Amino acid sequence: MKKMKIVINIILITTFLFISLNFTLGWVWEIRTNLKFKNFKPYDDVVLKALNLSQEDGLTLYLETFIDRKFDYDQFTEHAENSGYDNKFVNVTPELGRKTISPKNCKKNIFFYGGSTTFGYNVTDEQTIPSYLGKILLKNKQEICIKNFGRGSYFSTQENILFQKHILNKKIKPNDIIIFLDGINENGNRNSRNTGFLFEVNKAINQDYWDMYKFTFPIFFDSLAINQFIKRIQKKYNLQKKSNLEQINVFTLNDNLKHVFEKNILIRDGICKKLNLYCYSFLQPFATIHGKYFEKPTQGAIETRVLNIGENKKIKEKYKLLSRTKNIINITNALDDTISLSYVDGVHYSPLANEEISNKIYTIILDKLN
Repeated sequence: MKKMKIVINIILITTFLFISLNFTLGWVWEIRTNLKFKNFKPYDDVVLKALNLSQEDGLTLYLETFIDRKFDYDQFTEHAENSGYDNKFVNVTPELGRKTISPKNCKKNIFFYGGSTTFGYNVTDEQTIPSYLGKILLKNKQEICIKNFGRGSYFSTQENILFQKHILNKKIKPNDIIIFLDGINENGNRNSRNTGFLFEVNKAINQDYWDMYKFTFPIFFDSLAINQFIKRIQKKYNLQKKSNLEQINVFTLNDNLKHVFEKNILIRDGICKKLNLYCYSFLQPFATIHGKYFEKPTQGAIETRVLNIGENKKIKEKYKLLSRTKNIINITNALDDTISLSYVDGVHYSPLANEEISNKIYTIILDKLN
């Protein structure tokens, strides 16, 4: 009996210490994070100049883009930037997508679909491609509302699914204009960023209770502060296991890249023709090939580097392959005359580049705006 009491006390003390350690680490980490961001500089001066932001506003943009705003689960497409409409620079709603400069009273709508370049990573709400198009419409007194449904890492398959969801939910009406901005995220029949994790979840919920716990317990323990601390150490010394989240590699050339892209364009064109929609699939400018890229690596949390010969070659091969796709509208020349910086990181466009791309799109869709 006495031995049992000792064992119970040891278990209770160990549990108490374990819980206390986690709370202490979480508290210390919160203080460390706040101190870190006090003098944190996410963007190099050359990027801040392109964004026309102060260092303080640059930090706000970075926090709203990457730290404060996470992803929500989205039916069929797996993920979407979560909602938030009280921010200074990055605002999203499920109904309208990202906040966009747009006329108020509208006779028709323009829907944008694409990846993070369409959403506008590392630029403000007013500096995205859809917002610049909205400014043109306002200037010309054209009563057409714009909705930005670009989402991080989306490629043509996910865009088509989201497009069809909006049709089924009666968001899209006859004579609306649908714009797809594609290219850099294309990689054939690849998984989306959450596919591996969702596969494991589905496998777990179709098991017996004990097998479910075998799945949920690791998730619980993984969320503990002590585990997160260990992960930071592992990351620092490159000791981490491969994540279940799909890593998007823009340099990969999948064997069925061109086939999947062509078929997705064919599918969306068929839907648009049948439903009396005006659809445009644009091939976007590629970093390092089109526009003015960084001449040297930049400093800050958002780092950029000059691509090596192998990476540059693969980007060019990918562009050439996609540019030969049937029914694609190539607007990569939108940045040909740009003398200022066209990118704010390794992939995403600067405000000036977004404005040039929107101007190019406007000239192409002009005859369908009346």
